Amino acid sequence: MSLARLFFPAIFCVSAAGLSVSESAHAGEVAAPQACAKTSAVRDIKDAAKRIECLGASRRLWIVGEIHGTRETPQLVEALVDQQSAKGNVTLALEIPTFEQPALDAYLASAGSAADRNKWLETTFWSRMHDGRSSQAMLQLVDRVKGWRGQGRHIEIVAAGEPDYDAAAVEKAGGVAPYKDSGMASEIRQALDRGAPVIALMGNFHADYKDLSPLPRPTDTGPSVVERLSAASPLLIWVTAAQGQAWDCQGNNDCGAKGFRDGGAAIAHPEVDTASQSSAQVAVVKLRLPAFTPSEPAVKAAESN
Repeated sequence: MSLARLFFPAIFCVSAAGLSVSESAHAGEVAAPQACAKTSAVRDIKDAAKRIECLGASRRLWIVGEIHGTRETPQLVEALVDQQSAKGNVTLALEIPTFEQPALDAYLASAGSAADRNKWLETTFWSRMHDGRSSQAMLQLVDRVKGWRGQGRHIEIVAAGEPDYDAAAVEKAGGVAPYKDSGMASEIRQALDRGAPVIALMGNFHADYKDLSPLPRPTDTGPSVVERLSAASPLLIWVTAAQGQAWDCQGNNDCGAKGFRDGGAAIAHPEVDTASQSSAQVAVVKLRLPAFTPSEPAVKAAESN
């Protein structure tokens, strides 16, 4: 296999153990119409998606920062895409390596038979990476979009993860992290240039902004994807949970359901609030869930025993 296909593992995604969540609202920083006021309860993820849609109504780029390997965040993105695609064209950008785009396109254009799916799941991304990006929940998200496309909705899916490996380009960028974040931002920017609104799902390391992360961002990683796309005035949706588990890899052979908590009080229903990290360009909304549940890899590999 060529170096161009030996893609990078997911950059560390923050487990917010011990983090207390600030829920301060700044109405002047997140342009929310009066209809977004808390007049109805947020009972589940679909309700949360409706409120987020209202908060981001004036923006063309929504970036969802996740802990990889949960069921809940792909479900949120599914609800957001459902809402937006019912109104018009939309693009879904996923943290899948860019070289996987032809295989993704082939699957989306296929009849969706078991043979079609199995062929797609044999690609490098699904068969070799088991860090939460290639989870059962992610596969379900793609399948739901495929179904909506079959019904006539105009939804593009872009593989907006790391570019092909290029040692010289990595060195020029200053390392793997800035090379990947620069490539992801470029793919999303190109998708925006095609005209449709973009909903981008990525690990929270890449979606980091100001002091959202409980851990300081290393200075040698360069700007995050959100920072690189700030001129596009994105809505950043930062997803966390009071407790639970996420499927995570903390080493080549240490993959499994890992405990998660954000340090705040237990809650019974999702909470959606604008965040103090919002700025003139980047609007930040925090979605706090009662719990994360882990989503195992769509393809279980022998090395993940």
